[in-house]
Amino acid sequence: MELLYTAIRYDMTELLVEKATQAAKNGKRVFYIAPNSLSFEKEREVLERLSEQASFAITVTRFAQLARYFVLNSPNPKETLDDAGLAMIFYCALGQLDDKNLRVYARLKRNRQFISQLVELYKELQAAQLSVLDLELLHSKEKYDDLVTIFSQVEALLQKGQYDNHSKLAFLATQLKTGQLDKTLENVVLVIDGFTRFSAEEEELIRLLEERCAEIVVGTYLSKKAQRASFSTGNVYPASLDFIRDLASQYRVKPMYVESVWQGQEAFKEVSQLFESNPDFTASGEKISAAAKDAIEIWECVNQQEEIEQVARAIRQKLH
Repeated sequence: MELLYTAIRYDMTELLVEKATQAAKNGKRVFYIAPNSLSFEKEREVLERLSEQASFAITVTRFAQLARYFVLNSPNPKETLDDAGLAMIFYCALGQLDDKNLRVYARLKRNRQFISQLVELYKELQAAQLSVLDLELLHSKEKYDDLVTIFSQVEALLQKGQYDNHSKLAFLATQLKTGQLDKTLENVVLVIDGFTRFSAEEEELIRLLEERCAEIVVGTYLSKKAQRASFSTGNVYPASLDFIRDLASQYRVKPMYVESVWQGQEAFKEVSQLFESNPDFTASGEKISAAAKDAIEIWECVNQQEEIEQVARAIRQKLH
């Protein structure tokens, strides 16, 4: 694994695209992973930066879609359940339970909102790779016992009906553990951009892929000063700092600072450095230059809605 970080005045995507392009030239199959919320924009940005504007060796995708490229043709005899199907399973499970078996939730057995909450809890536990038994520290022992009873009945129905209640990532992780994809992944390079944390499922998947892929490259934004800091608390880069340090510790890799050819405005550099120095009291009376003040506009709004409205008006003014 290779860990890269750069200051926010530089362009990490430019650096990672260079890594992806070089890997593709070396005959590797590259998967450029972006967060779900940025996948479309990131795909367009990456393709625009490629020298040929396209490459069959580089695929921009997200973790949820990554599974399709490797397990699309893998047999899965179980029937997949969507949220509606899973809600029906919970409805049936609650209907099969006697009221005396539920000390707290007996009156909510037919409540749609309660069933929806159970479905969401079930999905969250799966994503975090936990079970209902991990909720034993709930403040109410009666609620914990009821949840264990309900979820046990649900699992029994899922097994009886041969339903697949696992996510695509979980299915891919299962296939990786069997060793069926080892040969396929020998020539694969993963480039991960735009993350400051991984979900439990993504962490497990990366752990399995790191053992099998040719290389994994992870990039994030972080200053040299933050990386040298003893503590992440109070730092303006807490998420990125914890993210990069956790990966460095887990995979025994030293993060490497890099800089892109593109650079942001000098005014942005001044403001970001001053902002970073404020929490640890190292600013020592530094002030923003007159040139930086001319290049920066600070808006103050009462609430987030007003801020969004102001931004929308400014965009309309620029368009017209």
